[in-house]
Amino acid sequence: MGCLGGFRAITKETLENLRAVPRADRVPDYLDEMDTVDSFDVDKAWDAMHRALCGSELKFGNNPAPGCWVVLGGEVLRGDREEEDDYLVILKTPEQVWEVSRFLQGLTEEAFRKLYFAIDPEEYQYPMDEEDFGYTWENLSGSLPFWQNAAEKNLYVLFDVDQ
Repeated sequence: MGCLGGFRAITKETLENLRAVPRADRVPDYLDEMDTVDSFDVDKAWDAMHRALCGSELKFGNNPAPGCWVVLGGEVLRGDREEEDDYLVILKTPEQVWEVSRFLQGLTEEAFRKLYFAIDPEEYQYPMDEEDFGYTWENLSGSLPFWQNAAEKNLYVLFDVDQ
């Protein structure tokens, strides 16, 4: 879990420019230079966030939606091919962004606590304790204004993380 992740809100035009870039070049150097409307870093918390919202599994997928759309759900723009295991880029559509925003608005700390402590500790392989829960919840709940802003502006959201 030494990988740092974050969200970037982008316009349709920026997405079209990104799609024109070869998959091999969709890496931090490129993403850091592209036009971003807003961003929110979740540090290393993305791993536990995804596992809690997706039944312990750290894999791409869209079920259960909309929780799985927060991190690894959506369209994989880089990272699902063997030679791309160093960097992940996953796209959420404006429709998914709206759904994530509504979902997170309704997610309480108590409900998330149950999801977090239901993570399979053997799958997670990191200490599951109050400190890690607090860190994960702080990053997830702290992302809500980002999601609301992106939804209101009808933006796309990228999640990216270096492996």
